[in-house]
Amino acid sequence: MIEHNKFVKNLEKDFTIAVPISDGVVTIRLMFDVDADAYAAGADDALVKRFAHLPLEKYTPQVVSDMIQGVITDGLRDRTLAVLTIADASSDSFLGSLVIFDVTQDEAEIGYWVAPTHRGHGVSERALMLGVEIARILGLKKLCARTVRENPASLKSLLKAGFSQVSEAQFDKTPSGKTEMSICFYVEL
Repeated sequence: MIEHNKFVKNLEKDFTIAVPISDGVVTIRLMFDVDADAYAAGADDALVKRFAHLPLEKYTPQVVSDMIQGVITDGLRDRTLAVLTIADASSDSFLGSLVIFDVTQDEAEIGYWVAPTHRGHGVSERALMLGVEIARILGLKKLCARTVRENPASLKSLLKAGFSQVSEAQFDKTPSGKTEMSICFYVEL
């Protein structure tokens, strides 16, 4: 009976009911094949490679398209992973990626990256705030994020988006499987 209840509770975390969501400048939406080229190009950026902790070393448009049709669709279907597009609200062009993962009944972790040509314009903060709203729509109570000291832009973005630092830097396994000195942040919803 407990497993059934967990399954029923997990059904409430349907990401597709929470997106698209927009603040009029930035939109968070499902990822589509049209995003594959821009995602692959952005994932090849040195700062994205260093700080986004992506699971693969190299992304090609075909790899991204395969992910959209495979693991991304599967994660949305089983409500455990949402790899979403950060898009320009007026043109729908790809600005970056927002990921919600490690979803439980009450909390999840959020990660993001912004393509180099779109940095410095508040996209990160806007995307994180929309990610918080997605978590609220899903009925989550807490959202976690991690970053490293060497990424001061992310530290500032998380704080501006309402996250609070809850730990000093400590060794932690990142989503990519590497061990880094991570700083944890939470926002209560």
